[in-house]
Amino acid sequence: MKLFQFVGIVVCVLPQVTDADESTRPSLSVAALRSWTIVVSDEAAECQKYAAEEFQCFFQTATNVKLPIKQTATKRTGNLFIGPSNALKTSPLGHVMKRKYDEEELRIVVAKDNIAILGGPRGTLYGVYEFLEDYLGVRFLTAEVTHVPKVESKHAIPHVDRSYKPPFAYRFYLKTEVMKDPVFAARRRQNAASRHGPKEQQLTERLGGQATGGVFLHNNFLLHASFNDHPEYFALRHGKRTSQQPCLTHPEVRRLVTNQILSNLKGFRKGSMIPLAQNDNGNPCLCPNCSAVQREGDAAGTVQILDEASGGAEVNFLNGPPSAVIVDFVNHVADAVAKERPDLWVGTEAYAYSVMPPRKTRVRSNVKVQVATYHCSIVHSLDDPRSKVNKQFLKYLAGWRKACDHLLIWHYDMNPRDYWLPFPNMRAQPSSLRTFVKSNGRGIFMQGAPHNTEFSDLRAYVMTALIWDPSQDADKLINEFLSLYYGRAAKPIRQWIDLFHEQAIASGSESNINATARSYGLDAKLGERGVKLFEQALQLADNETIRHRVEKVSVTGWRLALDPVWWNAIEAPRRARILKTTVEKERVEIAASNLPRYRKMATKLFEIADRHKLGGPRQTVSSYLQLPQEPQKDTKK
Repeated sequence: MKLFQFVGIVVCVLPQVTDADESTRPSLSVAALRSWTIVVSDEAAECQKYAAEEFQCFFQTATNVKLPIKQTATKRTGNLFIGPSNALKTSPLGHVMKRKYDEEELRIVVAKDNIAILGGPRGTLYGVYEFLEDYLGVRFLTAEVTHVPKVESKHAIPHVDRSYKPPFAYRFYLKTEVMKDPVFAARRRQNAASRHGPKEQQLTERLGGQATGGVFLHNNFLLHASFNDHPEYFALRHGKRTSQQPCLTHPEVRRLVTNQILSNLKGFRKGSMIPLAQNDNGNPCLCPNCSAVQREGDAAGTVQILDEASGGAEVNFLNGPPSAVIVDFVNHVADAVAKERPDLWVGTEAYAYSVMPPRKTRVRSNVKVQVATYHCSIVHSLDDPRSKVNKQFLKYLAGWRKACDHLLIWHYDMNPRDYWLPFPNMRAQPSSLRTFVKSNGRGIFMQGAPHNTEFSDLRAYVMTALIWDPSQDADKLINEFLSLYYGRAAKPIRQWIDLFHEQAIASGSESNINATARSYGLDAKLGERGVKLFEQALQLADNETIRHRVEKVSVTGWRLALDPVWWNAIEAPRRARILKTTVEKERVEIAASNLPRYRKMATKLFEIADRHKLGGPRQTVSSYLQLPQEPQKDTKK
């Protein structure tokens, strides 16, 4: 595996500090470091030794100076210590070794004659990346593109003593652009990967290893039983059994699941999570026993929560929050696990019909609850008073905070309905992430869209930065990425991002992640403005590489400009099925005179999609417009 790839390494010279307060601050010049030595203990963790190599590599690229790496310090000054060591302990900076550091905590000390970057094993690695970014201007833009500016000898590195501990102990952005290269994932401070992903995507010990006790997905509460053989083990709804969810109060279901877990405890690493989660549907069991547990001790007919309920059919909430049944079941299993392996966690989801917290039942101390934001408005942040939907979710989150000491967050950064459509959530994300931190959210799983969709590269950069440090300014991060990745073409792309966000906010949309363009207040007229902005961006592109990047994200403009066609080809048939009406009734009117123009636009869009290997509903849209089903071969050389 390559350590790094650079495209357009030297693109600028790092500016000198001009702030009046900074001008008198003690500092080191890069020239003073030319004869220094990187010191890392021979007993250091693999990722700390790797941190020293990363520092050496990028420092050399930025300054043309290769600092040697040694295991001991030969002198008391001129040392750049990476990680804790005896050499650091006996140096003038030895005071930094007087306390222990959490696994991901970092500390950077720049003094007159020595520098120390240390912390926990992963914290040391992340500390190196913080140093490279904050003091040398390195930017890890994508897995293929790292921006390393030319650093002059007189460039000043200020004297500091700073520490940082990330608020989210578990960070996993489910995005191919990040996951495909674990080296890049580590540089973006990701500390987890999919347990079911390929080996080459796992974070090895050299990259810091993977955090435990984190996210999980749907798994039907680990019930391995046949519905045909034992329908009584499954949900009773409207007088009939359904295999969609188990009956969590059935004694045999509890015995089977608990025994299965206890028999496999040896297979779990220390600190691991045992997931017990619902399936991805809205049909919990409504049998008399489950209904009684759901009431949490109250008499039948006395629980009144329907006005507060969201995320499922009203029948699910007639007896109280369905989450009470789930927590009761998970607590039962967690008690048994705690007797055998007190080091393990048991986890469950608060998702869809279970997102409302129980009224009285409290979660066991060895249980984590993963709260999903599926039904929240994506246009507004969670604490935005303009959103009634998010205001209700905040109440749920506050309830879970009271019921559970260990919360995880399942957050979203994609529209599963339409991966090419502009997704107007970037402005809302920072405040929402800060809300999670305030609500005792200690781990985050952010679900992103598939590879090469919408603004994939930009999102991978911005969202991983915010997950690492939610206090950062999203606009600053967006501008930074656009400027470094698109050059002069960045300005019209930024205008496009602002346009579709502003129109969505002005619309008052309360739609969740799974919605149409019109649900977000977006329309074809706006899309055509986007197409023109991308035409400007293409003209401003400095080279073919930049043009290629601009063209890939231009699908967002073309897609929105074609929204009437998308609606008639895809949404109208879907609505007709759901509403039991006709496709013709659900379609919007498109003048026959506009069809040639739409055919030309769709052809252009699909040509772009082919060049950039973007998936999409080609067949359905092409059929509606009566276009050829197969892509046309490009005869241009």
